[in-house]
Formats: sequence, structure tokens, C-alpha cells
Amino acid sequence: MRGDVGRGLAHIAALATLVAGPVGAHAADVVPTSQAAFRAEIQRHFELAKEETQSLRFVELERARDAALAQALGEGLAFQGWIFELRGIEPTPGGGYFVRFLDPAFADHRLARPTFWNGGPGRIASQAAIRPGSALYDVLKGLKPGNRIAVSGYFYPNANGGPVFEAAQLNYRENAAALAKFRAPYFAVRVTEIRPP
Repeated sequence: MRGDVGRGLAHIAALATLVAGPVGAHAADVVPTSQAAFRAEIQRHFELAKEETQSLRFVELERARDAALAQALGEGLAFQGWIFELRGIEPTPGGGYFVRFLDPAFADHRLARPTFWNGGPGRIASQAAIRPGSALYDVLKGLKPGNRIAVSGYFYPNANGGPVFEAAQLNYRENAAALAKFRAPYFAVRVTEIRPP
């Protein structure tokens, strides 16, 4: 019982740090309310998923996370000025860019590790690619992996109304693929703006 209370307090402290940021945070570390809410729901549902053992409960948990993330984002699943770290720029077959972003609040490997990128399953990849000659293309030419940036855009909706994502299967243990959806989701986004934080 005492161990459960201690674990619960540790989870609350981790969520508070994700939402509020470290003491003495710089202006560049201050994030929009929607990003703080998104962070908290990502970590909260990951903690719940780590304790889950029944396959069918993962489906219910995923639906609950979809609803919580949609609420954090609001209408159109849009986001404005989220603070990300640029992790990769990859050329598309058409000469454009696919870009990957990480939220710096999730640098600790004990936390969830969501990745955000302008791609995704099916047609999303071609719809979301940053095309040559566009304003975003010119901005990205001057950036390199590791740069912190403020990114705006929107998530693509899935069948549950939450953001579309894929997940890497980390291993083949029972329920590992289901847990990967909570540990390391890859969210598909359409980027509309990139600027310094």
C-alpha cells in the first residue's frame, strides 16, 4: 500500500514537471497550454498502459487517450507555437522534406517518447510533405538537427477523432505492440509554420 502511494506521488511529480517545466525555465521552455495538456495526457496514458495486462483494455485505453488528446488540441486538432527539437530532415522523392520533431520534455527515457513528423500512413505522406520552393522549405534549409523551434500546424484525425499515429514495435513480447502505441507513438502532422522559439 505504501509503495503504491509513493509510486502515485512520483507519477504526479513527473506530470507536474512535464506541464509546468523545470524551476527557472527560460522563455523558450514556456509552452502553450495545449502542448502542456497534450504532454500530460501522453504521459498519463503511458503510465496506465504500463500497468495493463489485458489486450482488450489497450483498445479502450487508446480510445480514452484519443478523446483526451482531441480535447487538449481543440477544434481541428490544431496547435500553435509548440516547442520542439528538430531531430531529422529527410528528402522526399519529389525533392521536398519530411521532418521529425521531438518534444524536449520527453528526453528522459523513462517517459513516453512521442515523435511528430509531417508524414504518416497512406496519402498523408504526400499531403504533408514540405514542397520545394515553399516558405517552409526555405526555413528548413537553414536548420539542422538539434535546433529548438516553435512549430504550428495540425494533426490528422483518426477514426476515433484523435490524432493519427503509428507506433514502432519494440519487441515481440505479449502486448509489446500495444504498449508501443503509448510508449513511442509517431504522430502525423501538417506543418504550417516554423520559427525560432
